[in-house]
Amino acid sequence: MNRFVPLAALLCLAGAAAACSDRDDDVVQAPAPGVAPAPLPDRQADAAATNAALALGMTRDQLEDADLYSRANVDLGDVETLVLDASGALTHLVIELEGPGDIKVQVPVADVAPIDRNGDKDLVTDLTPGQLQALPAWTPPAR
Repeated sequence: MNRFVPLAALLCLAGAAAACSDRDDDVVQAPAPGVAPAPLPDRQADAAATNAALALGMTRDQLEDADLYSRANVDLGDVETLVLDASGALTHLVIELEGPGDIKVQVPVADVAPIDRNGDKDLVTDLTPGQLQALPAWTPPAR
């Protein structure tokens, strides 16, 4: 019976780590214009997120943990979700904007670029805080 205790503890730790994963709803797909986005199955989300990150010269973890900065080095927000089109290409990043209200907007990927900030990989944009707030609000997919 004592042999099973370490195995049970290990399984509980693995389950807890999975429950704490921040990858839930990190990758969604909008299958057609005007259609609500839907979460992707784990395997498809992993591949798509990895490909999107590599396209920006980042790892998936770097992209999902990235902050969005202005050219003047002002922290504008944090990456929350990757939005893909029906073909699986990254089209938008959902950014939670800095400031009151936890506002989340969809930023076109064409409006961001990778930046190395003292060894940290983040994103930079020429969009102003006002322009960011005017972007379409993010509505998470229904579960």
